[in-house]
Amino acid sequence: MRLDDRARAQRKSTLLLTALVAVSGALTACGSTQRPAETTPMADSNSPSAPQIDRSKCSDKGKEIVTVDTNGDKKPDVWKFFSVSGSGNTKTQTLTCKQVDLNHDGKLDIVYYYDDKGAQTTLEEFDLDFDGKFDLTVYYAQGKKVREELDTNYDQKPDLFKYYEDEKLVRIERDTNNDGKIDEWQYYEAGKLDRIGYDTTGSGKVDKWDRAPEGDEAAPPPEQGDKAAAPPAAAGAKPAATTEPPKAAAATVPPPPATAPPPPATAPPKAAATPPATTAAKK
Repeated sequence: MRLDDRARAQRKSTLLLTALVAVSGALTACGSTQRPAETTPMADSNSPSAPQIDRSKCSDKGKEIVTVDTNGDKKPDVWKFFSVSGSGNTKTQTLTCKQVDLNHDGKLDIVYYYDDKGAQTTLEEFDLDFDGKFDLTVYYAQGKKVREELDTNYDQKPDLFKYYEDEKLVRIERDTNNDGKIDEWQYYEAGKLDRIGYDTTGSGKVDKWDRAPEGDEAAPPPEQGDKAAAPPAAAGAKPAATTEPPKAAAATVPPPPATAPPPPATAPPKAAATPPATTAAKK
């Protein structure tokens, strides 16, 4: 990753983490913001398709919603969505979604999606620069981060993709000229950059390789956030078709695609209704 890209990503992460510290007691929030549309690569693009997301997890339809006012301005800035089954003594609540307005401007800054048991995060979305648009999406499988998508130029299209195995960075794919095609592939071995492939002709395939010098201590680029606000359960994305470099330096096979995507997407909620006074917040 280029130095200027690293610096930009690091500045955005710092901004987000500063806000997180300010509301460290909050776990969720929802406001009115417009969600970016699910993007589909162009027909001739080699960018991985976005996994399908079950947006009904954050819909207020059929849910009980608990709100939190973290700054005492009498306006909720944290929302927790619960699906309910049973009644009376057998009534159970399952957390499906958390939404957070970190800077209290009425726009969503973080959204968490949960599995059917309400125990593990499956998806997280972040508005890193508080402009009302999500810039970072993180996917999880069995509670482990498997994929990140980052929009580095704020055009509502991800142009940097990170892939993880056992939460260790193994590959980065980048669209460096924002033409909708991946043209740079970075491969990591044991946490260190091993090799970089480039598409210099626009074919969508590697035609040039650079290898990290022997003994190079290059480390992965800085992460976006941490585990508490960490990025994503993953997604069935397929790496762009590339050819491995000459085997002079013992190249390894690229990692397999991420796990199966969540259920098909549904329309997102427009606004969260205030829950009945009897609803008990889940700790």
